[in-house]
Amino acid sequence: MKIQALAPRLYAPLLAVHLTLLVAEPAHVLTWSYVLVLAVLGFTLVLAVRRVRLSVAHNRPLWAMLLAALLSQATAFALLFADSLANPEGTLVAFDPTFYFCVSSLLLTLAAAYEPVAPAYRWAGAVDAVLATLIALMFYGLVRTLVAGAQAHPDNARSLMWMFDGMALFVAMFATLRLLGTRRRDERRFYVVLSAFAWIELLAPAAHNRFILSSESYVPELLLSLPFALVGLMMSRRRDDWLRGYRPSPRMRHFAGAVSPFVLSVALCLLAFGYLRTQPGMAVVALIAGTASYALRASLLLGRHLASEDELKRLHQDLRRAALRDDLTQLLNRRGFYRVFDHEWERARRQRTPLAVAMVDIDSFKAFNDTYGHLAGDQCLASVARALAGEADAMPGVTLARAGGEEFVVLMVGHAPSAAGAALERLRQRVEALRILHVRGVAGFVTVSAGIASTTLSAYADAESMLSAADAALYEAKRAGRNQVAWAAAPNTKAMS
Repeated sequence: MKIQALAPRLYAPLLAVHLTLLVAEPAHVLTWSYVLVLAVLGFTLVLAVRRVRLSVAHNRPLWAMLLAALLSQATAFALLFADSLANPEGTLVAFDPTFYFCVSSLLLTLAAAYEPVAPAYRWAGAVDAVLATLIALMFYGLVRTLVAGAQAHPDNARSLMWMFDGMALFVAMFATLRLLGTRRRDERRFYVVLSAFAWIELLAPAAHNRFILSSESYVPELLLSLPFALVGLMMSRRRDDWLRGYRPSPRMRHFAGAVSPFVLSVALCLLAFGYLRTQPGMAVVALIAGTASYALRASLLLGRHLASEDELKRLHQDLRRAALRDDLTQLLNRRGFYRVFDHEWERARRQRTPLAVAMVDIDSFKAFNDTYGHLAGDQCLASVARALAGEADAMPGVTLARAGGEEFVVLMVGHAPSAAGAALERLRQRVEALRILHVRGVAGFVTVSAGIASTTLSAYADAESMLSAADAALYEAKRAGRNQVAWAAAPNTKAMS
């Protein structure tokens, strides 16, 4: 039988037997009641072990802490069972069981604070763990003081009850806060179980404690078994996701992440006030620890956020550079060139400075690819690009980009037609000097042709029309025999002087 179907069939008879026993009130009824509580809790432990084994690796510590909390409660009830053998009528509260109930609350708080992510957050989680441990220890110290004076001061019983209610409420609210800020589906499954268990652990024992103070009936003892049965039923379910319709908003996630450490620090500071009269030194230390730990945690997270912000800026810059660069040649791509060209066009128009642009194309490149293959073609493109870039870098005001395919574009800022023509001729000669074998090319080597346009020689309506003029001049150079430079408009002596 599958565990999902077995769980209700096992819990129902155990709870029914427990209720019948409490109604009948046989001899040693408390002893038998604790036996049935331990039986219910024992099966819940089996389900918790199964859940630890089936959970994904990064969630395993969460389920393991819940399992440890259940084991701590099992230890407490085992001690209560031993106490009932010697005291059949029951005692107000035993010392050792109280310690293990506190340990259980500590483990539930640690589960709610656990963050299995980046190192900085793990350090913050370690600070939270220290806070939770201090809270549990100080709470236990106050409980121990009340238990020691319970016989002399009967009102201590009610104070003790309210203290346990307060601790349970703290755990329940902390677990719920973590649930509201969780967006991973597998983690949400755990925090739904943790929150449900924490709230049941608040309500059922609170009702039990009030009933036993106002009634002689043993029926309220059934409330001790109910939390373990209900959480066991939840762990036996095969549902992949709980609260499927819920997705935390960014505001809720930020709120939950910001408030969680604050809640722990405030809880520790509030407990410190309980020691001001009896142990003022410890109270001061706890107050300092509460405030200092919050500051330390905030500093750790602030440092992490600043580092993340710097990393995001660097990645953004890298992405921007990648978006404007050609992968093969590492030159500016068409998009990057247009950004520079549009800016320089507007500046040249305002300041009336000369501007020249040239289109450069590798001659007979399709024939090169057909002869030597596309891999050799890419190597040829990369070699030509390096040669052109090496020459262009030595010229002030010259920007080189890959326009696409085997075409390149050269922008020359502040160059008069004569200087622009000379610069472009040096680029052409630099490629010719590579002597890249091309049996179907001009003179048996890879060469380039170029067309150039200048604002000094002709008036252009916009940058696009100027680039089109240079492209038309490139085709003139191709028709004239390749491996040469052609002008979009014939330079005159006056303009070039």
